[in-house]
Amino acid sequence: MRRHKTALNNVHKTSSLLFLSLVLFLSSCGKSSYSTFSKPNEKYRSAREIAELKKRERMERRRSGSSGKPLKEIHISSRSKKPSRSIRISGNSNRAVRRDIETVISTARSFTGTPYQLGGTSRVGMDCSGLLCTSFQAIDVLLPRTSSEQSQFGPAISTQELQAGDLVFFSSSRSEYNITHVGLVTEVKNQGEVWFIHASTSLGVKEDNLYSPYYQKIFVKAVRPAI
Repeated sequence: MRRHKTALNNVHKTSSLLFLSLVLFLSSCGKSSYSTFSKPNEKYRSAREIAELKKRERMERRRSGSSGKPLKEIHISSRSKKPSRSIRISGNSNRAVRRDIETVISTARSFTGTPYQLGGTSRVGMDCSGLLCTSFQAIDVLLPRTSSEQSQFGPAISTQELQAGDLVFFSSSRSEYNITHVGLVTEVKNQGEVWFIHASTSLGVKEDNLYSPYYQKIFVKAVRPAI
C-alpha cells in the first residue's frame, strides 16, 4: 500500500510539474507573439495594433479606389467560335475578302484534272458541289452540300455583275427549281469571256467559258456567296 501511495504521489507531482511547465511556455509564447514589430525610433506598438493599422489602411485604399499597386491592363477575349462573314464590306475588310476569294480559286484550281465521282470530295474523285465545298473550306466557310442548296447561299446577281468568286448554276431543264450543276467563277475578262471551274462528268475538274454555246443553253442563275 505504501508503495502504491508513493507511486500515486509521484504521478501527481509529475503532472503538476508538466502543467506548470505548459503554463510557463504558453505565457512566454503569448508575450513573444505580441512583442513589438515597430521600426526603430518609432512609438511602440504591439502586433495587434500594427495589424489593426494595416487593416484601416487597406480599407482607406479601397474607398479611394487605389490598391497601392499599379493596375494591369486587362484584355477580355471571347472564346466563341470564329464569327461567320455574311456580307462583303468595303475598306480593309474588302481586301481581306478578295484574298479569301483568291485562296478559294487557287484551291479549286489545285484539283484540276481530278476525275468526276458522284459524292466525291477528294483528289481521288469529286462532283461539282463537292469541289466547291472543299474549296471554300480553305477559308473556313461551310457551303451546303448539294448544288441546289448552294444556289441559295447568297443573293442572286446578273451576269453583268459577275466577278471572281461568284457561283454559277445550271440545269438541263433550265429551271431554277431543278439545279443540277454548279461552278465557281475564276476570271472575268470581258462581256464575252467569263471563266468558271467545275467538275464535269466527262472530263473531271476543268475550266470553261460561261458564254460558250453549250453552257449558255443550260445556264440558270448566278449567286454571290455570303462569306
